[in-house]
Amino acid sequence: MISPDLPIMKSSEDKLNRESFVKSLANVILQSAFPTSFTVGLYGAWGSGKTSLLNMVIEQIERSSTDVVILRFNPWLCSDPKQLITQFFKQLASAIKMKKPTADTVCELVDQYADIFDAASLIPYAGAAIAAAGKMFTTKARKRMNRKSNDMQGQKDEIIRTMVKENLKIIVSIDDIDRLSEEEIIAVFQLVKALADFPNAVYLLAFDYDVVVRALGTVQHGDGREYLEKVIQVPFEIPAPSMESIHDALFSKLNGILGDIPDNRWDKATWAELFQYGVKNYIKSIRDVIRYSNVFYLKYQLLQGETDPVDLLGLTCLQVFEPAIYSTLNNYKDMLCGSIGSYSYDRQKIDEEKIKKAVSHIFSEGIAANEEAATSILGILFPKMEAALGSTYSFGRYYDHRNFLINCNIAVPECFDRYFSLSLEDDAISTATMRKLIYEASEKELVTYITQLYQDGKIIRLLEEIEAYANKGDSKNIPSERAAILIRCLCRMWSSFEVEEKGFFTIPFAWRLLFCVDPLLEAIDMVERFSFLRSIFEDKMVEPSILALLLRDFEITHGRYTDKAPNEDKQAILLDELLKLESVFKSRCINAIDSGAALSQYGGLNFLWMLSQLDEELVKHIKETLVTDDTSLAKVISYCTSRGKTAVRLVVETRQVNKETLSEFIDVEDAYSRMNVFVTTHEFLILLKETKKDVVAFLIAMRRNKETSQTEGFVAEEIINEELQKIISTIQS
Repeated sequence: MISPDLPIMKSSEDKLNRESFVKSLANVILQSAFPTSFTVGLYGAWGSGKTSLLNMVIEQIERSSTDVVILRFNPWLCSDPKQLITQFFKQLASAIKMKKPTADTVCELVDQYADIFDAASLIPYAGAAIAAAGKMFTTKARKRMNRKSNDMQGQKDEIIRTMVKENLKIIVSIDDIDRLSEEEIIAVFQLVKALADFPNAVYLLAFDYDVVVRALGTVQHGDGREYLEKVIQVPFEIPAPSMESIHDALFSKLNGILGDIPDNRWDKATWAELFQYGVKNYIKSIRDVIRYSNVFYLKYQLLQGETDPVDLLGLTCLQVFEPAIYSTLNNYKDMLCGSIGSYSYDRQKIDEEKIKKAVSHIFSEGIAANEEAATSILGILFPKMEAALGSTYSFGRYYDHRNFLINCNIAVPECFDRYFSLSLEDDAISTATMRKLIYEASEKELVTYITQLYQDGKIIRLLEEIEAYANKGDSKNIPSERAAILIRCLCRMWSSFEVEEKGFFTIPFAWRLLFCVDPLLEAIDMVERFSFLRSIFEDKMVEPSILALLLRDFEITHGRYTDKAPNEDKQAILLDELLKLESVFKSRCINAIDSGAALSQYGGLNFLWMLSQLDEELVKHIKETLVTDDTSLAKVISYCTSRGKTAVRLVVETRQVNKETLSEFIDVEDAYSRMNVFVTTHEFLILLKETKKDVVAFLIAMRRNKETSQTEGFVAEEIINEELQKIISTIQS
C-alpha cells in the first residue's frame, strides 16, 4: 500500500483526469506533417506532473501508431555537453534501426553524424560556429567518412534527404531539462534548434520554465525568454489539477487503507470537519497525497485497533505538514487531554488560561505553515483545547470520557501516548461559465446551467466553485443581489439533487449547501438579510427538509439545540429573527403534512427532527397519525432508512431501517405484516424506485431477524436489487 513518489507510466494510472488533453496532443502530433522539426514545451514546477504527462503522451502515441520512431532521451546519463549530443545521435540511430530495420542508410548516416561530434574538440553553443570539426577524428570515424566533404552541414543535409525519402516520423521526449547544468541545458536546446532539426521530427521537452530561462540567460548573456521563444513552437503551461481531483485521489488512497473498517469505527462527521477545516488546507498536490497517505499507512498498520482512525489521520497531517508543532505535542499531554472541569468557575478559568498558554508555546515563533488549519485540527482532536479557545466550528464533538476511551481517542490520557509511539480534468467548469453563473445569469438561466451541470455529473465541482467565489477576498466579492439569486436557486433545486457519497471520506452532501449559503449570506446586508431569508422560508418551491437544514445551521450559531456555545461572529441573523423563522418553518411543515406533500417526495419527511426540537408534542401527534394506508407506511419506512457503506471483506453499499424510529409511527410487526402483502400489489410498483428499495430492505432485515436473530439490519444494495426484481417480476407475471 506504500506508494513510491514516482511518475505514472500510463493513462490507466492517472487520477487527475488528464486523458483528454493527452489524446488531443498525441493526435495533433500524429496527424500533422512538419517540414522541419517541431518543438512542444511542457512547462511546470517541480511536482506538477510533467513526467507523468510526458509518459502518458508517449504511451498514447505508441498505442495509436506503430510506424513512428520514438526516442525517450535521458540527458542525465551523460557526463558533459559533448557526450550528451553524441549519445543523442547514437541512441536515435538505434531507435530508427529498431523501428525501421530497412532504413539502414539513415541509421548509418545518423551514426556517422554522432561520430563527427564525438571526434570534435568542442561542442558549440547556440549561435557559435562548430570549431575543430574533423581535426580530431578517430580512426574509425575517418574510415567511415568516405565523402567529398566532411563538413557537418553536408552530413546533416544527407540525413534530411534520406529521412524524407524513407518518410520517417520521429518523436523525441526529453525530460528533467531543468535539472541539468547550465551548459548541458544550452546543449539540449542547441541540439533541438540547430543540430537535429530534421523534417517530421517532434520534440517534447519538459522542464521548469523559470529555471531554464535563468540558465539560458546566464550562459547566453541575454534574454533567456527570447531565446526560448525561438526554440519552442508550442508552449504548454501545465496547470495545477483541480482540488477535487487531488482530494479524490486522497480519498481513494485512504479508502484503500481503511476499506475494511466497520461503520462503528468511523466517525464520519468528525472526519468531515477535520478535512474541511484542517487537512484540506495542506493537500495541494499528488505529492502531498502520497506523503500523507504513506505515513498514515505505516502508522495505521502498527496502531489499527488501538487508535481512532480519524484521530490518527488528524495527527498524521500535523506530523507530515507541521512537524515543528507535532514534535511539541508530547510535552503538553496534561493540557490537551481530558476536559475542563466545571466544578468551579474560577478553576475553569485557570485551566483555560493554562491551555491558552500551552497553545501559545506550541505555536511560538511563527513555526506553523498554516496556523489556522493547525489550530482547527488540534481543536477537533482535543475538545479541551477547543473549549478553552472558544468554538470556531459549525459542528464538532464534546469530550465524553467513556465513549472516547472505548474508541481509543487521542484526547483520552490513557490512549494519548500510543499515538506517538511509533486538470487538465474532464469535470472542469470553465472560468467564463463560472463568472457568468456568479455575476450575470438570470434566475432562469441559472436553473438551466445548474441542471445541465448536475446532469453532467459536475454538481459537486460547481458547489466547490461557488464556495470558492463566495469566500474569495476580505471584502464582499459577490454583489448582494447576486448572492440572493444564487441562494434561492440552490435552495429551490437542492431536493432534486441525488449524489452518491463515495466511500467513508466524502463530505456529507447536505453540508455543501451550508458551505455555499453561509458565506453568500455575508454578502447580503444585515438589514436586508432577514427579509430575504423569510422569503426563502415562505417560498413554496423550497422544500421544508431544506429549510430544516438551514434552520439547524442558524440555531447552532446561537447555541440552540446543540452543546456548542453561541458564536456571534457566525450568526447570520438576530435571535428574535431566528424565532420568527422558526414560526414560518413550523407552519410550512404542518402544511406539508396536511397537503400530503411531505410524503410525495423521497426524503420529504427529513424536517421532523428539527420540528421536534420546536414542538415535540406536535411531532408525536404527526407520527401517530401519519400512516393512513400502505402507501404512506412505505414512505414512512423510507424516511426511517439510512444509506451507507459497510465493510466486512469488501466495502459494500447498504441500507438500514431504524426500527426504533419506525416504532414511533407504527408497531414494527404490524408494518412488517402489511408490507409483506403490499409488495404483491400493483400499488407497490407506483412508488419511487428508492422507496421500493427501502421497503425491500426493511422486509429482508425483518426476515433475517426472525430467522437468525440478527439485529444489525444492514442489507447490501445488491441483495435488495435482486429481491426487488423478483417482486416486480412476480407482480407483472
